[in-house]
Amino acid sequence: MNKGFLILFICILSIQSCMVQNNDAEQIIRNIQEKYAPDKRVEVFNVELFRKDNRFIIKGETTSSNAHKILLSELKNIYPDIEDSVRVLPDISLGEKTFGVIYNSVGTLRSAPRYSSEMVSQALLGTTVRILEEQRGWLRVQTPDGYIGWISGSVKSMSQEELNQYESKERVIITSNFAISYENADVNSLPVSDLVIGNILNLMSEGKDYFEVIYPDGRIAFIKSTDALKLSDWKNNIVLTGESIVNTAYKFKGVPYLWGGTSAKGLDCSGFTKSVYFMHGIVLARDASQQVNQGELVDSAGDFSKLLPGDLMFFGSKAKPFAKTKEESKERVVHVGIYIGNNHFIHASDNIHINSVNPVDELYDKFNAGRYLRSKRYITDGKVINVNRFEPL
Repeated sequence: MNKGFLILFICILSIQSCMVQNNDAEQIIRNIQEKYAPDKRVEVFNVELFRKDNRFIIKGETTSSNAHKILLSELKNIYPDIEDSVRVLPDISLGEKTFGVIYNSVGTLRSAPRYSSEMVSQALLGTTVRILEEQRGWLRVQTPDGYIGWISGSVKSMSQEELNQYESKERVIITSNFAISYENADVNSLPVSDLVIGNILNLMSEGKDYFEVIYPDGRIAFIKSTDALKLSDWKNNIVLTGESIVNTAYKFKGVPYLWGGTSAKGLDCSGFTKSVYFMHGIVLARDASQQVNQGELVDSAGDFSKLLPGDLMFFGSKAKPFAKTKEESKERVVHVGIYIGNNHFIHASDNIHINSVNPVDELYDKFNAGRYLRSKRYITDGKVINVNRFEPL
């Protein structure tokens, strides 16, 4: 056999072997991601395999230490000397300051650390967040519903000890859709900030007509007692009924639609349902496609007689069994509203308003009635059903 041909043959075999190993490694990475971090909205898993000289390196970042540990173990079966350069978040550079509390009435979360990126969600004043990393003044944070986004400002960074101390104090919650805090116990004094329903502040003292409060960033202000309740009183008086859910939903009627909005300043469909349930001490998942996985199934056939006020109605496109594309083969939940009774529901579309699934009703919503998927229940007999909630209060 020609010596040159033999060398070429060996090189080809070597290249093919490396390609097979690379494919195996990439498949392992995909499998780990699908198992431990399938939803990038609530878990970070950006890991890639690189080759440098004769060394293989995995680089990237993840919020799942378990996924990282298993991934490294499996990859070492292929590349025993693989170099691990994966950052497990929260990033070590943060030190002890891996928690924070929102100090503006509404904090804006974006998909990337720049102002031109998409707004994906909001976090209200008093919300505790987990800080994952910092880039150029932007913080990557995770809110109590698990949602991950980037925020500029609005967060007072804290250690676990500082957070525990902050949360041990008595607090108040804003119950008016909109309010103003003042420098003095006088509405004619200068404002400190605007406030929206669901904002939570630490209480310093209580007067006849005002609460004296302190913000997470140390600002001191006065708010009218008609705009807020002590958090303990509010929690003790929560009524977990469908009727109460509906009554709270009505408070947002007319608020404009805002993609990514979860506050009275602007709401998207799931931000609306989330905000209503939050005012009952319940933290639903952020998006409609996540909320549909919580609660208890009530109906999936369009039998609206099974629904009770307070149930969530989900809309979108059904999976197509003989679909031509991968996207068409999956169900897509893209909209959600709150059932209020008598075939009516309230939802965010242009603004918060009421529609009907009854074809003879003047409020009939043909578009959404035609893409109805199912309804879920989250409250029954004064108890919360199947909500993997984070304790927000």
